[in-house]
Amino acid sequence: MIGLLAMLTFTVPLLGGLVLFKLDERKADAVMLGSFFTAMLLQFGVLIEYLLHHNHGTVHIAYMTTERLGEVYGIIIDPMSVLIGTVVALAGFIFMFYGMEYMSERNVGHPIGKGRGLFYAWMTLFEGATLGFIYSSTFLGLLIFFELMGLACWGVVSYYGTKAGARAGFKAFIIPNVGAMIGFYSAIYVGITQLHDLSLFSLSHVSASVKPWLFIALLIAGYTKSAQFPTYSWIPDAMEAPTPASAFLHGAAMVEMGVYLVARVLQFIGPLPTWVFYFMAVMVSLTLLIPILNYPVQNDAKRLLAYSTVAEAGIMFVGLTFASLGLEVGLKAAMFQLTAHAFIKGLAFLTAGSFTYSLGTLDLRGISGLKDILPINALSWSVALLGLAGLPPMAIAFSKAELLMSLSAVKVTPMAWLPILMVLTDSAVFLWVGVKWITKNVFGKKIAVRANTHPIITASLVLLLILVFIVPYLAYPLVHEIGFLGGGH
Repeated sequence: MIGLLAMLTFTVPLLGGLVLFKLDERKADAVMLGSFFTAMLLQFGVLIEYLLHHNHGTVHIAYMTTERLGEVYGIIIDPMSVLIGTVVALAGFIFMFYGMEYMSERNVGHPIGKGRGLFYAWMTLFEGATLGFIYSSTFLGLLIFFELMGLACWGVVSYYGTKAGARAGFKAFIIPNVGAMIGFYSAIYVGITQLHDLSLFSLSHVSASVKPWLFIALLIAGYTKSAQFPTYSWIPDAMEAPTPASAFLHGAAMVEMGVYLVARVLQFIGPLPTWVFYFMAVMVSLTLLIPILNYPVQNDAKRLLAYSTVAEAGIMFVGLTFASLGLEVGLKAAMFQLTAHAFIKGLAFLTAGSFTYSLGTLDLRGISGLKDILPINALSWSVALLGLAGLPPMAIAFSKAELLMSLSAVKVTPMAWLPILMVLTDSAVFLWVGVKWITKNVFGKKIAVRANTHPIITASLVLLLILVFIVPYLAYPLVHEIGFLGGGH
């Protein structure tokens, strides 16, 4: 039963996405929202079934096996896939519920009306590919859904048809695709030639001489997907996408799936040499340096949030850096950070989108007096910026605190302090910049403009505001169960 539910969570949106290429306007609204809502209900079904009958366990179903290649396609249902699948399905539904109004002719900055069916098609495929990726248990399955995510990302980033959008869409597709070729092709080659099995479970049998290099290849795939140094430039450019797509690819899909991939590999591959930790620590520190330097000079709301995404994904990789030493708490911290980030970043992007919708601008220099003209938006912008900086009681404060529990790695190497210090620096700089913009945007002089909003926009922001505060308590029972599976930790 649970296997069927898991398969349906991504099959339904994949089919819905294909149908949507032929639809537009109200019919497209209905099919899109129905697909996202059904996927969310099915994912809740997986969650309930897992908690009632499979809690603490791992359900592995091999759907396709051969004598030469072992497992070709299958699914894994465990605390990690159930948690992140639920995050993606819930966040995706909220973002596209909001998107139904954002993509209307009432949007001051980007009036659409006709033609939104194409956007819905790409977004629904995006959701299906992401959920399929989360549950896949083989490298072939992961590769297929990884590439489908990249194709959908190209579709949404280039949707508006501008020259900048076309260029950004191409970058968003090609950079992660290069990473996929390096990582997945290496894993499939090793699976075919050495292991005769394409399953993640076979990773623990990789020879000691090959294991760290195979991990580095897959790490590169994760880095390109998650916009980490030196391949981060595609993510600020991807702000050409409509805001609901930005929220999804930053908060619950594209970027997070690079982290999820590396976390999955670490679960199965077994202990890694200490030099891998050094490599990851240096790379994540360089990654965090990029947004630290860029925050103060950003005036565009979405580009500010894009650099924040680079940093927040980097913080997830800090947890995985500690996990490479065999510290389970690093794995938990990374997944906790991913969960917390999805909703706070979604809140931030949907609020930025409301500036476009109501005021026709993303230029923070021209937005002032929100507390008087758009009070709910003023609250959500304040909570989002302070939450992304890591202030309690917003969710990211708890996931960042979990990272500090990984500092037992100092016993292995004093260099364990470096990524933690970079995380703290990033938080301090973002807090400074965030307070600056809150002071101007929320409490500044009221601008002379009539700002209209819509109940769908307001309801989406309110729902995310609630989730930002309660998600740590809802997620932690599953976070606590996440651990290593196949590597003998």
